[in-house]
Amino acid sequence: MLPNVSLLQISIVLATLIVASIAYLYFRDRQMVGGLKEFLKEGKYKLRVHPPVKAPFVYEKLFKITSYDGQIKPNLPYTLILGIRMTGTGKDSISYSYIGFYFPPQAQISDEWLNGWKTKVAERGDSWAGKSDVEKFEKNWGSKGAPDNLPIRAARVDGGIILAWNGLHTSEHIEARINDVLASL
Repeated sequence: MLPNVSLLQISIVLATLIVASIAYLYFRDRQMVGGLKEFLKEGKYKLRVHPPVKAPFVYEKLFKITSYDGQIKPNLPYTLILGIRMTGTGKDSISYSYIGFYFPPQAQISDEWLNGWKTKVAERGDSWAGKSDVEKFEKNWGSKGAPDNLPIRAARVDGGIILAWNGLHTSEHIEARINDVLASL
């Protein structure tokens, strides 16, 4: 034991650290939710009752899925889809967050444009390529996996186009994906 430090003092320091960590996580979560709400309000997004397509992130069952209609740029409608999938139970549970954009048929987006995004899915070098009907590239991104800007899905569905990524549901992540799409149009 350390000289001149009592067990009570150590307990107080540890308790303070635990409370501070919980408070930080709570306020960080509130800030993320607030940022997303502000993003949706500023973009004049409208909540949809159901997503415009079935299984936008491939999986039939998701823990949570929410969709918002908006415009990615003037005269180009799309639906922002946010999904969460949970696997495992208890301490072994893992959550996966997804961001999706669905462009309806009236957006009239070409197959050439879609093929560019399918190539990005293939660049991931993982099993997601098969879900977009493309051959994966041989890539090894290491333990962190593919970069966030590479989509997990790019496909024509119900006459429209779905693009999807792994990503947290923050305004920063969503805006980054919007910028990626806008740069490709």
